[in-house]
Amino acid sequence: MRVSSPIGDLPFKPTRLRYASRGLEVEGVMGAWPAKVQLDASDVPAIVALVRVPLALAFAAAALLGMVRLAARYRHACSIGKGEKS
Repeated sequence: MRVSSPIGDLPFKPTRLRYASRGLEVEGVMGAWPAKVQLDASDVPAIVALVRVPLALAFAAAALLGMVRLAARYRHACSIGKGEKS
């Protein structure tokens, strides 16, 4: 990961993920300095807004794939019932 800051782009290397009393904490190193990211319940709406479209697209793709597989299975079952070899 990289973090943009006024002093430039710095690499962020996460080293620990834990649940704390204030919410979820990601500890790591940004450049040469220790860093901590804290997420709590008030951050959830912003995160959901960021992933809403990609999540909806992934769900739609999974549903479409499921329908295609179900149709293929149904078609295979129907052909067996007509006396065709499987």
